[in-house]
Amino acid sequence: MTEESGVFLPGNHEAEMCYGGEADLHKHVTGCMKNPGHKGFIPLKDFNTMYLPSRYHDDLVFETIKTLAALTVQVKTKFTSLKRPEFYLGTQVPYPCYNDRGSHVMRLGTGKVCFVSTENDRTCHCAKCQVSATPSIVWGKVCVVTATHVVFDDSEARQTRCVLGFDDNKSPVVSLDGGEMWRKADIERDLCLLSYVTCDLKLIDELDKMCRRFEDLCREVRDKYWRFDDVDKLTVIVSHPHGCPKQVSVGQWTHKRERDYRYSKYTRYWYTTCTCPGSSGAHVYRLGYNRWPYPQPHSGSNSEGNYSGEDWN
Repeated sequence: MTEESGVFLPGNHEAEMCYGGEADLHKHVTGCMKNPGHKGFIPLKDFNTMYLPSRYHDDLVFETIKTLAALTVQVKTKFTSLKRPEFYLGTQVPYPCYNDRGSHVMRLGTGKVCFVSTENDRTCHCAKCQVSATPSIVWGKVCVVTATHVVFDDSEARQTRCVLGFDDNKSPVVSLDGGEMWRKADIERDLCLLSYVTCDLKLIDELDKMCRRFEDLCREVRDKYWRFDDVDKLTVIVSHPHGCPKQVSVGQWTHKRERDYRYSKYTRYWYTTCTCPGSSGAHVYRLGYNRWPYPQPHSGSNSEGNYSGEDWN
């Protein structure tokens, strides 16, 4: 693809495929060809501001990245839709997992909780309440953003688990099961919005506070560092490479391309920030650039580098 052509050709997707189940993961980590040794990844428990340029050595930036990490989830899908297309629209580039249609091959990616809502219009229909004689009358929905090639439609969403809190191998985790599409996934922009039901009101409250805090922090970082957004181009990703506990990677965005669609302008970014299979769907955070934390998931890599899906504004 050339700058003049304006035609985007997808490269390699970065969902982790486990044809032998989760037992495959250790083999994938040790045999990784993209990032042998994984030196560009920092375990979340070890991350501190010393991994950032000196300009960003402050508590505000640290809290922003830690809050992003707290909202980051592992996405585990155990079904591949029969409706996946053979090719990306308008190309002869194979669409991910087309040959796996109808199978129960495990696929791992990353996502981010972007907002929650509380409901009381009917009784809760989470798995626990469906078999309870007294289902909860107050419940909530958790919205998770990931990449469309990780979760394609409702048939996949229903068999997709989102795991919160997987910070290290000893961390207590919370799982959300049986999702549905909040809105139809967007293949071209590689954006997928999932919805999960839960009557765990403590979890809903915690996630709501974290989502609001992340929005506030993004504004504060933007107000403080907007002068350097096109100078440092600092880009941070928190993901679950190869299904591992959360890892932080730090790099720079290198270039972007914009596409006009109706009354909107969508932007895709390329960056040096490390990713691996399993990183697909992770939130791409550009420090000092995002005044609002629009979901922009990691999508894949091609000859130009690692790239995002198009932003959803």
